[in-house]
Amino acid sequence: MATRNRRLGTIVGTCAAAVALTTASAGIAAAVPDPVSVTTTAFQVPFTGVIGDPFPFATVSLAASTGASPGPGIARLSATSMCPAFTPGANCTTYTSATTVRWLNLSTGATGTVTVPSGSFGVPGREPVVDVPTGSGHVTATVLGESSATIVPGLGYFFVP
Repeated sequence: MATRNRRLGTIVGTCAAAVALTTASAGIAAAVPDPVSVTTTAFQVPFTGVIGDPFPFATVSLAASTGASPGPGIARLSATSMCPAFTPGANCTTYTSATTVRWLNLSTGATGTVTVPSGSFGVPGREPVVDVPTGSGHVTATVLGESSATIVPGLGYFFVP
C-alpha cells in the first residue's frame, strides 16, 4: 500500500508540475504580443472631380493602410492614382491633387477631417500621404475635392486595429 501511495504521489506531483510549468509558460508567451501585419484597403468608390490640369475631369483613388505601421488606432491615408475620368487606368499621372477626407469611426463615434496633400507618387517627402488618429474600430470615409468641384465623392470603409 505504501508503494502504491508513493507512485500515486509521484504521478500527482508530476502532473501538478507539468500544469504549473504550462501555465507559467503560457503566461509568459501571452505577454509577448503577436506582430500585427499591415493591411491596405482600397477605397471602394474613387473620388471624381473637376481637376482642370492635366485633364478636366479626373478620378483620384485612395487607400487606407492600418496595422503595425503606422500603428494601433492610426490609419495612413494615401492617394494611389489620378487618371482621366473617362478612361480609368489609362494615361494616369505621376502626381495627384489634394483631397479632403471626412471620416467617422463607427465603433467609437469619433469624427474628423483631414487633407491628403497633393504630391508625386514614389518621390520620398512628396508622397500624397497623411496619418489619421481615428482610434481602433470600423471607419468610414468620404473623399471630396480640396480645391476642385466634386462630381462623385469617394467612399471607403476599413478596420483600424
